[in-house]
Amino acid sequence: MSSQQQSSPKRASRPSIQVSTSTITQRQLSHLNSQVAQLHANVSDFNELLKTTAQQYQSLQMLGKLQASLFMASHRVFEEESFKDDEAIRESSN
Repeated sequence: MSSQQQSSPKRASRPSIQVSTSTITQRQLSHLNSQVAQLHANVSDFNELLKTTAQQYQSLQMLGKLQASLFMASHRVFEEESFKDDEAIRESSN
């Protein structure tokens, strides 16, 4: 009879173990779900940042081209002015 008494509490404790295991699993799944939602939000934010960075890169590339054009144009203007000044000096010395 003592073996039956010991087996009865084990049987009674098994459903509580299953319930607690089920509860733990549900809690873990709930936590995992919230982490996946946070990951999705972070990936969406990262995607927006990448789009902004790509637009800024294109703008910066255009700005670099404009600046290079200005430098080349100013170099040409200064070369022409220098050439005219050299010619004027040569003519005045003759």
